[in-house]
Parts: sequence; C-alpha cells; structure tokens
Amino acid sequence: MSGLRVGGRAKQAVGKEPEQMGLSGRVDSRRVVMHIITRLDGGGSAMDTVCTVLRHDRRRFRVMLVCGQKEAMSAEESALIDAGLRDLQRAEVPLITIPSMAREINPFRDVRAVWGLWRLMRRERPAIVHTHTSKAGLVGRLAAWLARVPVVIHTPHGHIFYGYYGMLMSKMICWVERILAMPTDRIVTLTDQGAREHIQHKIARPQKFAVIPSGITLSTFRSVRVDRSVKRKELGIPVEGVVVGTVGRLVPVKGHAWLLQSAPRILCEYPQACFVFIGDGPLSNQLRLLADNLGVSASVLFLGVRRDVPECLATFDVFVLPSLNEGMGLALVEAMAMGLPVVASRVGGVPDIVTDGVNGVLVPACDEQALASAVLGLLRDPSQRKAFGESAIRSVNQRFDITSTVEAIENLYDAVWREKVGAI
Repeated sequence: MSGLRVGGRAKQAVGKEPEQMGLSGRVDSRRVVMHIITRLDGGGSAMDTVCTVLRHDRRRFRVMLVCGQKEAMSAEESALIDAGLRDLQRAEVPLITIPSMAREINPFRDVRAVWGLWRLMRRERPAIVHTHTSKAGLVGRLAAWLARVPVVIHTPHGHIFYGYYGMLMSKMICWVERILAMPTDRIVTLTDQGAREHIQHKIARPQKFAVIPSGITLSTFRSVRVDRSVKRKELGIPVEGVVVGTVGRLVPVKGHAWLLQSAPRILCEYPQACFVFIGDGPLSNQLRLLADNLGVSASVLFLGVRRDVPECLATFDVFVLPSLNEGMGLALVEAMAMGLPVVASRVGGVPDIVTDGVNGVLVPACDEQALASAVLGLLRDPSQRKAFGESAIRSVNQRFDITSTVEAIENLYDAVWREKVGAI
C-alpha cells in the first residue's frame, strides 16, 4: 500500500465481513482495535499508549498500533523507543507507520495522512479506533469518520486550549475540537480536571467524557531495592548532600528552566545540593547554558534518557514537576510510587494527583521563588518528607495500577459497543 509501512508480523488477511481471518486460517472473531498516535518518543503519552496496547486482552481484541515516522532524537531516547518496539514485536502487535503523519500542522501532509489512515481502516476494518494526542486525534478521527468505523475513542493526554498558542489560535483549536467531538463516541481524560476544562471550553457534553488515569506497573516500583550511596556513585551524584530531581522530556512545557532558576536560592542554604534532570529533548543545550549563566552548573547533572528510572528516583530526596501545563504527569505518579515527597506546579490535572499539604506541595507555575520556598520547606523537615512520601504511596496504590487502567479502557469499549452495535 502506497504511503504505508507495516512492521511486526506479516499482514493478516482481511475479509469483507467484520470477522477477520487469523494466521491459522480460522475465523478470528476478536474485535480489531486500532490505536493511533502521532509519534513514539520518550514522552508519557507515547509510553502510556504502548503500555496499554501491550496489555490488552488478546482473547477479546486484536490490537494494532499506528504512528508517524520516527523523528530525530538522541541515541539514548532512540534506544528506549527501540526497546518498546521490540516489546511490540514479541507481543506480535503490528506496528504500522504513516510517514505523512507528523506533529506539526501541514495541510498537504495532513490530508495525505487522513488518506493513508482511511485506506488502512478500509483494509483492516477496525471495530474500534482509539486516537491519542491532539494531532493524531485530528487526522485519525477524520479518517475513522470517513471509513465509518463503528466506535471512535479519543484520549488527548492533556490539551492545547491555552499555554501553547495565542488567543486566536486557541479559539480555532477549540472550534476544531468541537467539530471532531461530534463523531467521537467518548473522550477519555486522565483526570477530572481535564474533563472539566474540556466541558468549560464547550468541546462536548459531559456525557461524552470518561475519566481514566494513566497507569504504571506498580510492581516495578514496589520491588526496587537500591543502595542509595552505591547508586549515587554510579550516576555521578555526590554521596553527601540532598538531591532535588525531575524526570521528563527537555521541552518548554515541562518548565525545567524554572527549576534551574530556583537552584541559586536553594544552594545558598544547602550548598551541597545536587539538581538531577532525567530525560532528553531539544532544550538540552539551552538548559545547560542556562545552568552555566546562573553559576550552578557544578551542582546540576543531566543524566539523559534512562531505562533505570525507578532506581534513579531512589536516590532523590525531593521530586519536582515544574510543568507549565500537564494532562496528568506520569513521571509524577512514578515518583510518588517510589515514596518521594513532591513539589509540583498547580496546572492541568496535577491537583487531582497531588493534594497540597497531604502528599506534596503545589506551587504556581513559572514562579521560581515559590518553587524554591517549597523545596526548602521539605528539605528542612525530614519528618514531613517522610509523611508526604508515605501518603503518596497510598494514593498511587489506590488509583494508578496499569492493569486497572487497561481494564477500564476495555470496559469503556464494551459499553460504547453495546450502545451503538448491540450485544458483544
């Protein structure tokens, strides 16, 4: 098929009826679920989507993943993505690339992406199309409507109604989202706040929204046993002194610059403090230059993309999420699962995760003074850090297990299928 690249196992035969032919030649009555995301990178939305795809019940669903062409990234980030792709291959999940599907707005390429997705849907005849992130939601839902897919689900993983573009562009985005919501059966937000913000912007009626938080493999974090001193030496972190760290792609919306700008004030009181950044992205060189200009580069460590994030988190004393906007904050949930006290921006869905004064501290975004004060307050009070960490573990254990997340998504598929098609 022109414009498509198919990865994983050989293409399965597709008949004219909803039932598909399996590799054995027998009729496969499982419903086909097509997940679509613009790009696979080291971000939370991509990792969340891959994790969901891998954990679907294969007795009931035949799953495939569609994405845009792989973009330029660091060797470490590329290795992380390649590991996820190998997991997909081992699980026999077809990975299909639409080269014209990209994050940037480009009318010519976007039309080609819709055309390619439409042709793919006509061939594979999915029962359910589930799009992830805004751009994939645009081209994927248009293609699904044109292909008359029975069930269409969209997970925005946040939104871009404000904080990214000017007022005129934000209004246009809302208008487009309202139109796209019409053929969408459910919009899945990660937090209650995410749903409220969509409703406030009149994207759709409240009945169209379902709240399902992203999940993590809690057992991975529960089983971590690390000698902090040994791990710190391995990572190049001073054994003595406190560690203030964060995890996330080095992109503007994550607000890393504000954490760096808070560092001088924290270092005045804790001169041996170390600030650790895990992740990579286009702002890597700019953030390093900022650390130099602030005179704190000797106390800052950029670790890049890591596959041992839980073990690295075990070396932290305080976790900071200085984001300017956040759908939920998967890295925040991971830090809380490790029992870390957190300081986070009061943006997006974060207040649904962090209860100020109970399992962490919330501060205004883009306010390095408030950020520094909150971090210093926790560093001065080890007993409060311990109490917040214990509360964080309890709150995460109750809500964010990946098994429960995928089960909730599949229950949503079933409910919408019954509404539109009838018996399962």
